[in-house]
Amino acid sequence: MVTFRFYVVSTVAFFLALAVGVVVGSVLDGRIADSLQDRLDGVEQSLDETVAVIDARKADLERDQRYIEASAPFAVQDRLSGTATLVVAENGIDPLPVEDLVRRLRESGSRVEGIVWLDRRWTLDDETDLAAAAEIAGLSNADGAEQVRVALWDSVLGVDPATGVSIHAGASTGDAGSGTTSTTSTTSTTALAGATTTTLLSEAAGEVPPVFTGETLAALADEGLLRLQVMDGGTELVAGELLVATATGTESTMAEPGSAVGELLATASGASVPSVVGESVVPPGDDSAGEPPRGRIVGPLVESGAGGFSSVDDLDLVAGRVAMVLALADGREGRTGRYGYGPDVDGVLPPWQGP
Repeated sequence: MVTFRFYVVSTVAFFLALAVGVVVGSVLDGRIADSLQDRLDGVEQSLDETVAVIDARKADLERDQRYIEASAPFAVQDRLSGTATLVVAENGIDPLPVEDLVRRLRESGSRVEGIVWLDRRWTLDDETDLAAAAEIAGLSNADGAEQVRVALWDSVLGVDPATGVSIHAGASTGDAGSGTTSTTSTTSTTALAGATTTTLLSEAAGEVPPVFTGETLAALADEGLLRLQVMDGGTELVAGELLVATATGTESTMAEPGSAVGELLATASGASVPSVVGESVVPPGDDSAGEPPRGRIVGPLVESGAGGFSSVDDLDLVAGRVAMVLALADGREGRTGRYGYGPDVDGVLPPWQGP
């Protein structure tokens, strides 16, 4: 039987339990809060330490980068004295590394007037483009686009039809280390983007046509089949050995990146012209981790069997531009290799050959 006493006892018991729960809960809540605060303090301290380490590493990288950029001219100095380099790049890739390559080549003692840029029209798929290029090459449309392009490169490189070797190959008449050649000069009036073409006469080999602003490239530029970027400070030409430096990358506008410069590399190798190809990759964005794969373009070019040239898979880095200069220097001695940070490379730079 439920009595008044039962209600009183039940009510007292309820409030007693509630009071005990509040007291116990406050004690436990305080301990939990203290524990969580301790853990939060530990995480904040660990984060501060991690940020400090990252800042220190970033400062180290910035110092290393400044050192690399400052030491690059010393690494390439006089490596290519007495030479002239033809720089050819596929349109679409970042132009800044290619322009810096020109500067490194000039620091090495090579004469470079600028950059030859190739785009989709260079494939000569259009009949009008093929007809214009064939006329410049002295061929007909029936010869086909590939044969016309090869004939044009033969003309640019000065390939002797009788020997198949460039008349500029190993043409230096002076000490390669001194940067002097035995020449006399005359000046022609061919104008290109405000530049004046200077034709130099070698006392040993006769007239050596201009490399960058020669008639063939100028005519192709007039037809819009390629673009010539003249860079200040390199219009003076020398009668010396011809070299070829090419550039491609994943951002190339060619249907097959690397195909256009690959054709030039094969022609240059067959003509005994030391040559190198550099691959420029796009740095990862903020939402990407790691570095994009290197060597996806230059690797197949080397493995295609053409041979006779070196490859560099980090043109987008200062180290890659230095490697291209050193690879050309090795090419003059008949040595080739694969350099950079991608798979199957021989090293970051060509090996030091000693004094």
